[in-house]
Amino acid sequence: MVPGGLRALRGKVLLGALVALLAFGAQLIDRVVASVNGEPILESDLRLAQLYYGINDRRELLQKLIEVNLVYQYLRARGVDVPDDKIDALVLELAHMNGMTLEELRKEFEKSGLTLKDFKRFLKKDLMASRVIWDFLARELSVSELELELARLKEGPVKLKKQLELLVLPKEAGEELLKELERNPEPDLKELAGKLDGEYELLTVEKGDLLPELDAQVWRAREGELVFAEDGEHLYVARVLKTVKETVEGDEEELKRALFEKKLKEKYQELLNELSKKSVIVIVEEAPGAS
Repeated sequence: MVPGGLRALRGKVLLGALVALLAFGAQLIDRVVASVNGEPILESDLRLAQLYYGINDRRELLQKLIEVNLVYQYLRARGVDVPDDKIDALVLELAHMNGMTLEELRKEFEKSGLTLKDFKRFLKKDLMASRVIWDFLARELSVSELELELARLKEGPVKLKKQLELLVLPKEAGEELLKELERNPEPDLKELAGKLDGEYELLTVEKGDLLPELDAQVWRAREGELVFAEDGEHLYVARVLKTVKETVEGDEEELKRALFEKKLKEKYQELLNELSKKSVIVIVEEAPGAS
């Protein structure tokens, strides 16, 4: 639903970029570049973020890591976590995807002054801030009928359809039909079709799709109600099952999903704004050579 989390592509970018990182030569000197509520963001976090997210602008990276740490702290305070064994499995999967053993991956990190422990810590925070948070927030959200109706009006004209079951009988079966209805005013129409040599269908129709006499009855009927019509040769018995509303641009379920995703993103942004206001965020040094 929402972008984020561990992807195969990220793993390939990460390990491919490590080769370029070795060109820097010297071991990475770790230092605190910022803190969120007293918890440090290190130079190694910035370097991992650069490789993992494919972002080169240092200010943008720092802002991304601040957001990740805010969300991570929020979830951790509520007892939400990603088990270490799941992180271990993801790291192993990344190594195998890139044709490496875990030991070979560890050595690659060490050449750059990084460790697997650094990466696992970074990966856990990213996973919680890019996947777990969406599942956590989604539990509190729903789309009301009023919100759906307002969205329909914004999307454009609404198309109404009726789902119904239809029994078509030869006209000479009229007396037998009346007897069956006297015995059971709410008959099973499919069963009745077998008894009276009729035809049974499940239909979804728009206004005007049926014979005029039947169409008028169907569109006046309540859900579950039986309606009757006839022409020169046939008798028609229909039961309206439900009314379906569709926008011209798409069906109701698609619209509902889009509304839910919009609400989820808004909820996330509200949470992020609230956490930022309540938190103590200190940027120690943006960088030598910051862009």
